[in-house]
Amino acid sequence: MKVNSGQDKQALCLAGGTQSGYVNTSGAITYATTTVTPTTSPAWTTNQWAGKLVVAGAVYGVIVSNTATALTIDRWYNPANPTGTAGTTPAANTSFLILGAAAPVNYMAITTNNTAPAATDTALASEWNVASGGLNRQVCTYAHTLGASSYTLTATFTANSTDVASGPLPGSFNKMATFDSATSATGVMLHESSLPSPATLSAAGDAVTITQTVNT
Repeated sequence: MKVNSGQDKQALCLAGGTQSGYVNTSGAITYATTTVTPTTSPAWTTNQWAGKLVVAGAVYGVIVSNTATALTIDRWYNPANPTGTAGTTPAANTSFLILGAAAPVNYMAITTNNTAPAATDTALASEWNVASGGLNRQVCTYAHTLGASSYTLTATFTANSTDVASGPLPGSFNKMATFDSATSATGVMLHESSLPSPATLSAAGDAVTITQTVNT
């Protein structure tokens, strides 16, 4: 199911690419793990950059929201390992670029919750996430045949000892959702779906591969 927030995200992807980006190459800039604050006020419109990507040096972040003077992001990403440890926070005064295009929806999450998906959902209830767990959000492999009316997003989740120690293993995962952020409980949810057959995992090393087919 494409939820309402997913409709908004799709509109941003289709029309948002026509919006010019933003470049800051001068003046003092303060960086933190989830914020970018130029000293010279850019006078942005509230949330005009939400859902976009900001690039600073060798890392990037997904913009969750913005005020007139600062950006809030989900985290810093190392492009070589987008689901691994967060990238290094940029050094003060590093120039940054906000891309005009929207951040891609290329992460998948799973949950043991079995409540039917609803269009008004904005988050995946009881999304599984534990520090260093193997069942946390995973980056998807995208596939599309030119001219076809659908595309697929595929992700593999492999349980590890952390998942076992924290529960719910052994247990079943019943739903999945796709997001534009690797960070749990953050970012825009595009699709939410019940799995045709629950994915039952029992021990470390157990894995499930989920493919979401999106008819465009």
